[in-house]
Amino acid sequence: MKIVADIGNTQIKWARVADGQLEEGGQAVHAGSQDAALEAVGAVLVGATHVVAANVAGEELAERLRACVAAQGAGLTLVKPAAEQFGVRCAYADPSRLGADRWVGVIGAHHFIEGAACVIDAGTTVTLDAVARDGQHLGGLILAGPEIVAAALSRETRGIGDTAPARSAPTGLGLLGASTNDAVAHGTMLGIAAGLDRAIAEIAKALGEPPSVVLTGGGATALESWLETPVSYRPQFVLEGLAYIASEL
Repeated sequence: MKIVADIGNTQIKWARVADGQLEEGGQAVHAGSQDAALEAVGAVLVGATHVVAANVAGEELAERLRACVAAQGAGLTLVKPAAEQFGVRCAYADPSRLGADRWVGVIGAHHFIEGAACVIDAGTTVTLDAVARDGQHLGGLILAGPEIVAAALSRETRGIGDTAPARSAPTGLGLLGASTNDAVAHGTMLGIAAGLDRAIAEIAKALGEPPSVVLTGGGATALESWLETPVSYRPQFVLEGLAYIASEL
């Protein structure tokens, strides 16, 4: 039995894989509670033969995962971006500087989607990566997520304070906040969404075809209504990409 794991900045998501498809899965927050998160992962690993993971949470957590997997007698593959892998060519001159989760998303997009594609992963940060129909990774963007932006405004200004997250995108003049909280929350989401919409429009113009856009990540549902670009919401897309990689190993 193979297990795939997506280790982000805040939480770990995992799922069992059978015949290349995701089966039973779960998640645990590791930020501030690595012990509890790894205990949950360890329970899932019973009977596993191999684990394929994308980790952007640092080497300390990677070492603890290695120990956890080894204790179960399973093998471990930590996905590392490369110049070329699984039919995708990386745009980065130094592929090691590309986040493993972004690389997995690009690989998944190339193999699951016909034609050019973009992957938006909305989490602690919001990332966008584009891949041409021939497998050429075109590069990407990294934007501060809404919580980071709100926290920075609170820290660097006086009187704004904490900001509650924005709800679904309002229309018309409702876009304008009638309170400081709404002004910050709406402005934050609008800035992120507008930047993504603009980027996708430029990608489409350069390629001569509109890319298919996948939206994933823990903040995806909050972001979706703010985007003007049509997207396909696939909440487990990084795990889907890992499942493909696991099937090829």
